[in-house]
Amino acid sequence: MTDEYEKLKVVTKYEFMKHLRRKRFYVVLALAIAVELIALIALPLLGAGYPSNVMVMAALLSMGATFPAMGAVFFAGDAIAGEFEGKTGYVLFPNPVKRSTVVLGKYLACFSAIALVVLALYGVVGASLLWIYRQVPAEVAGSMALCLLASGAVVAVTFFFSSISRGAMGATVTTLIFIFVVLGVVESVLLMAGQPRWFLLSYASDVMVTIYNGYGAFAGMREGMSPGAMQSPEISTSIAVMVVYLMVFLALSVAITKRREMV
Repeated sequence: MTDEYEKLKVVTKYEFMKHLRRKRFYVVLALAIAVELIALIALPLLGAGYPSNVMVMAALLSMGATFPAMGAVFFAGDAIAGEFEGKTGYVLFPNPVKRSTVVLGKYLACFSAIALVVLALYGVVGASLLWIYRQVPAEVAGSMALCLLASGAVVAVTFFFSSISRGAMGATVTTLIFIFVVLGVVESVLLMAGQPRWFLLSYASDVMVTIYNGYGAFAGMREGMSPGAMQSPEISTSIAVMVVYLMVFLALSVAITKRREMV
């Protein structure tokens, strides 16, 4: 067990270093920060000014936190599929390291890379609120934690599709379609039908924004909305849903990779 733990640390370390050497890490980081800066610059530039309520501004800035979750797909798309597509698995898998250890190490490395982006993003959010309002609501920390959990769940889903895909591009595109198209359509249909949506990852991840007093921070947006549209996901339920997605899809990716042949 100790020996396998040491191997896990080695795999995680070198996979994480690989992410830091890639341009995609800095592109995602730059774009995430750019989203926040656009909101900070556009409001006063357009004459709207900053909201008087710090919670409204915090929720607005935290909407950019969905970007790292999307970026997680690009970090993890080639994590497993790339080993089979590039035939590097012939070198990696014969080593005295369990495939489950390799998958878990790759997962931890991907999550660590996207966590750096999330921390940088919320650093901008906190600094901006402190500069404008001279205070940072405690909900910002909660939103950051929820964003990290959502990103971890997205990485796990991406790993699953990466484990069953022939190529990295296929895994990336399939994950994007599943999360942002399939789940989005299902959520819209359930909303129109007045049915619960709590079990959808796309709905549960919204809690990173609605944690700011639910939709109370957007009271002005309520007019004309249906009762179902005004409902916000419950924090405890959303956490449980994201944890289940993370554990189930990561376990599936490990199981599939252990049995997949290099063909």
